[in-house]
Amino acid sequence: MKASQFSENAQLIAFVLQQGAEWRPEVLEALERTWGRIRHKGKLFAFDRTPYYAPEMGEGLYRGVVSFEKEIPPETIAQEKERSNALELTMAAAENPEARRVNIDIGYMDLDKVVLPSYKRGPFKLYAGGGVWLDMLLTYAKGEFHPTAWAFEDFKRNPYQHDLQLIRERFKKAGGGKPNSGDVSSPDQ
Repeated sequence: MKASQFSENAQLIAFVLQQGAEWRPEVLEALERTWGRIRHKGKLFAFDRTPYYAPEMGEGLYRGVVSFEKEIPPETIAQEKERSNALELTMAAAENPEARRVNIDIGYMDLDKVVLPSYKRGPFKLYAGGGVWLDMLLTYAKGEFHPTAWAFEDFKRNPYQHDLQLIRERFKKAGGGKPNSGDVSSPDQ
């Protein structure tokens, strides 16, 4: 059997950090221009447990999760990471291109976990090639998502639980996890 026969599609998701408690229309439009139609738009939650992004993005930050109608082969997530970084730069403040207005943590969900790619190595991240490391932040068991020991603080609190469960259920109902279920992108798209 070929190795490619073991690949299952994954749900493309993004955790989006922005200013303001309501989704900014320009952010949603940019996400849809880049990855296609949004299937689920989650609630935004205050990102107030760390000041890490405040010097760059300001105060009053909120983060939420979206899913797209698009499914991907998991092995293509590094290309989606490149696209998310390019989008962040495109949306950066014109007066200071280094100051992002939005932080987009693109990733994927399969029926068992949530994985985010990163350009930063870490002790629990697996190298995927091309300078990209994979960080499994949440696992799914007994009807809910559980944070890994190394997950970021907001994933440990996991205010996204309800939205992630809805995304998983829709993904599963759409035949998620099976090859050729849904809108799948080829690696060169």
